Amino acid sequence: MMNLAIAGRVLLALGWLADGAEVESSTAIVPDGAHAVLTVANFVRIRGFILAQGKRRTYCNMYGNNPYWAFPRFNAYLNPPDQRNIDCEIGKSEFNTLVIQVMQPITTYWDVLLDETGKGLCVRQYYSKTDPQILVQEATGFFREALAEIDRRTKQWESGRQEPAAGK
Repeated sequence: MMNLAIAGRVLLALGWLADGAEVESSTAIVPDGAHAVLTVANFVRIRGFILAQGKRRTYCNMYGNNPYWAFPRFNAYLNPPDQRNIDCEIGKSEFNTLVIQVMQPITTYWDVLLDETGKGLCVRQYYSKTDPQILVQEATGFFREALAEIDRRTKQWESGRQEPAAGK
């Protein structure tokens, strides 16, 4: 995880595959409090909702049985910090990465990682040369949609109009 000492600066970085092949990725560092929506508190709120109400689904071969929620425009998955919790057991480790999967027009993924100090977020999109400012805008849109859906469902459940149901 990148050190947030470079807070306020936005980076365009290169990632690496396990076999050493270079993979382009775009990365933006968002210190907590630097943005109105893309905050640690909202990350924690979305993560808590997925852990409490979500279903389980495997979306990649690195982890299995990830907690997830199908929001109207995207799927959101939680990843543990490393493969010591390969089966994504709740309580065995924190889930510090929110993976956003958009299926149309082509499948794309964004990672929103909680900094190990809990003082900021890192937004990353692999196989991308997207401007980091655009990444922040896109992640902000996903957070807004997720929070609105969480609020809507919470109000329904509290009013007794609908029983909690996990994702789609």
